[in-house]
Amino acid sequence: MRRSDNLETALWYAADLGGAELLRGRFVDYSYDLHTHDTACFALVTRGAIRIRTRGRDFVARAGDLYAIDADEPHAGWPVDAAGWSLRTIHVDAERLKARVGGDGPRVVLAGPILRDAVLVDAFEQVHRDSEVAGPTLPREERYLEFVSRLLARHTREPPHVAGVGREPRAIRLTREYLDQRLDQRVRLDDIASAVGLPPFRLYRAFERATGMSPHAYQRQARLRCAAHLLRQGNPIHDVAIASGFADQAHLTRSFRRTMGVTPGAYKAAFADSIARAG
Repeated sequence: MRRSDNLETALWYAADLGGAELLRGRFVDYSYDLHTHDTACFALVTRGAIRIRTRGRDFVARAGDLYAIDADEPHAGWPVDAAGWSLRTIHVDAERLKARVGGDGPRVVLAGPILRDAVLVDAFEQVHRDSEVAGPTLPREERYLEFVSRLLARHTREPPHVAGVGREPRAIRLTREYLDQRLDQRVRLDDIASAVGLPPFRLYRAFERATGMSPHAYQRQARLRCAAHLLRQGNPIHDVAIASGFADQAHLTRSFRRTMGVTPGAYKAAFADSIARAG
């Protein structure tokens, strides 16, 4: 487990919880930029309150509330008042959760954002606290199974049906690929539109509607995801910054802190620690 420089946060990786990233933190005078994760996010507010913005809605999570946000769902957060907030989070692949209890069928879609379920909240908090102090593995895994099974049984819904409109779904996929392959480049909307075969304005509106982000915001997020992947592999932070399209290490650090709540150094060290313990 590692603390982040100048931030009241601790981050660790738990292989026994399905490859989950766990964080405990206190945030004062801090806001999360609009961003996404490639995993589901579960967060228990333990003190204060945070206002969250997702596509089409704002909500406030207060002490005792457990909120859930699906993978790839854009969201931002900021304090309700000067006291800020404290929370515990678990980021984990929802399909791994389903596999953990032998589930199959369509992909998991969370029925959040706030999960009103005292039993679920209690299981989440116990798993999180026990993982932080490296308590006995077997009871933690059993408690985690209780959390997962209750979550899937009571707090998921059917995936939304997305109707295709002309060439737009293909264009969205191609736009993602175009941006993912040019993290270190300044790209123009006209160039993307030409590459995917849609007029610029139609592409912009379709992409924003499908992803909840503009192409530029998506590119910033793609750079952060690339950086996180390279940091987990143990690459030097300076090299990670350049490879993922940031101007320098300072630029990466500022962006990473605003989105992840920890510094790149703390994030990298958390994974190095977990590997060392496993070895």
